[in-house]
Amino acid sequence: MPEHTPSPVTDESPQRLVSRAIDQSRRQAQAEVVKEELRRDARQLMKAAALLGGGALLALSGAAALTVSLGLLASARGTLFLGLGLGGAGAVLGWQGARRLPGQPLGKPFRSLRRDLDALRPSLS
Repeated sequence: MPEHTPSPVTDESPQRLVSRAIDQSRRQAQAEVVKEELRRDARQLMKAAALLGGGALLALSGAAALTVSLGLLASARGTLFLGLGLGGAGAVLGWQGARRLPGQPLGKPFRSLRRDLDALRPSLS
């Protein structure tokens, strides 16, 4: 069987072309994994932000109710309990939101991006 000569169009051997195709497929698979990680982190961040925002709103409402109850002093005991309840609910929601925040959001995607940029740097200069 005759030895394959490089094509005048590509000037690359079939082994080199297959190697490049495998490398590009591997990078594409890694990109899909990174994209899914980004989606998962974004969903987690959205849930945490909603809980933190709701907690902040309830805490603010509780502070307003406490301010009103202190202004009216003894005549508005219901407002005092309402303020304490809203403040407590806001604190619980805020705590749940803070707990759901990811420890290192986007850690893997940034490491992957940095690795790819480091690999591209020699070809860009």
